[in-house]
Amino acid sequence: MEQTGIRGAESWQFFAFVFTAVIALAFTLINELPRQRGWRIILKLVAFALIGYLTLFNPWVQNRLVDVLHVSKGLENP
Repeated sequence: MEQTGIRGAESWQFFAFVFTAVIALAFTLINELPRQRGWRIILKLVAFALIGYLTLFNPWVQNRLVDVLHVSKGLENP
């Protein structure tokens, strides 16, 4: 049986923060590549889709991010 959970607003805000931070980092690194502009655009689209899926739709990654949120807030039992 699959376990389902309801995420609070704080969790979704944290997912959005992580998504934005990782996308900004990935885009900055992609811009530093000495390649043609066309490849950079493709890499940015792939990075956006992959990071978006991982942070906003993948339950395993979401659970790990919630664990990080709990640790950063100092909660002992997530």
